[in-house]
Amino acid sequence: MGSKKSKKRSGGLDELAGYKVLPVRFDSEGALHYLYFRQHSSTKEDILMPSDRTIFMTNLPADTTERDIRRLFQGVARIARVVFHGVVGQDIVKKNAANAKMMTDLAKAMSDSVPKPTKKSNDSQAEDLAPVPRTQLLESGASAHIVLLEVGELANVLSIKAGAITMWPQRDPESANPADYRGLSRYLYEYRASRPPAELLKTEVDSYMEKFEAAQYERDRMLSQQQNVPDEDGFITVVRRGRHTKNTDGSVSVTAASADDARAAGSKKKEVLFGNMYRFQMRERKNNQLLELRKKFEQDKEKIARMRQARQFRPY
Repeated sequence: MGSKKSKKRSGGLDELAGYKVLPVRFDSEGALHYLYFRQHSSTKEDILMPSDRTIFMTNLPADTTERDIRRLFQGVARIARVVFHGVVGQDIVKKNAANAKMMTDLAKAMSDSVPKPTKKSNDSQAEDLAPVPRTQLLESGASAHIVLLEVGELANVLSIKAGAITMWPQRDPESANPADYRGLSRYLYEYRASRPPAELLKTEVDSYMEKFEAAQYERDRMLSQQQNVPDEDGFITVVRRGRHTKNTDGSVSVTAASADDARAAGSKKKEVLFGNMYRFQMRERKNNQLLELRKKFEQDKEKIARMRQARQFRPY
């Protein structure tokens, strides 16, 4: 089986099967890691990844973040967004949610509407706890689509000179940003983030339950106000009360059947429905009815005979 040979341009990066080969090191004495990228091409245009300013890069390190990509091409091109593929633990639902979020962000960026003034939060409302940021992990040899900010920057990336980028972006080991954690520090952070202290968890649960009870109280209050009150068209809204077993408009109530009653009605209905399904069942049912009629006829004959024997003939 023949191998594909690499091409090398004067002053440029090596090429392999249509990909630019970018060798980088994680430290000055480390081994080389090869990144492969080319211009993105697609049969249909995608607003999230336009082909005229998007590159496709593969063989990314497992802990690559969007910040790393931005720092890698710093001074060469500006990055609009990065779409990673092969994220560990990402199913189709999470992927669709991420795409929907990117579409929303893109729509906000393209919108010329005046931003709405932000509402001031009341001191009485409990503040939401900030979610713990989780770092993503990529599968081995994962890839990403890198969308550049302008069309002209694509040529800058494709014409990178050999030796222009030699180091993978370094992270500060003393940084308090979880995105900068690597190795043991990263896994310790992930372990502790998935197991919060009991006090913090209790505070969050209590805050959630207070908000839930307040919302439930407000809902019940609104439903009670709607009882027996006609709307603009003259209709009265029917609302549920109790444990979702009774509908009422304030004057008339309709109660749902219990589970036992519904089960008994269902079994009776099945018995009537399936008892006369086949012809042999219908014949058997008719024969049983005839036998029952004959039995009653014989009983009536015996009763009449006894009445005749007990009768006395008295002409005078």
